[in-house]
Amino acid sequence: MTMLKRITQSPFLNILSGLILLATAGNEIIETLGEPSIGAHHGIAIFGIIQILKAIPELMHGLKEAEEAKETLQGK
Repeated sequence: MTMLKRITQSPFLNILSGLILLATAGNEIIETLGEPSIGAHHGIAIFGIIQILKAIPELMHGLKEAEEAKETLQGK
């Protein structure tokens, strides 16, 4: 697998970028809370949430495999 493909498909990078997007958009949403309008920051917040949700199953799968490997090593 090429280095660029590894970077772009990294669940840790997806979660980090999602958290950054969510934090920055959330700050903008809070600042404009009294205004009755929808802006780009709302879409960015939704995209950040989607990025985080996409990475969770991959991380859970990795944690499950790590736990199974730990149990296998302890059983020997």
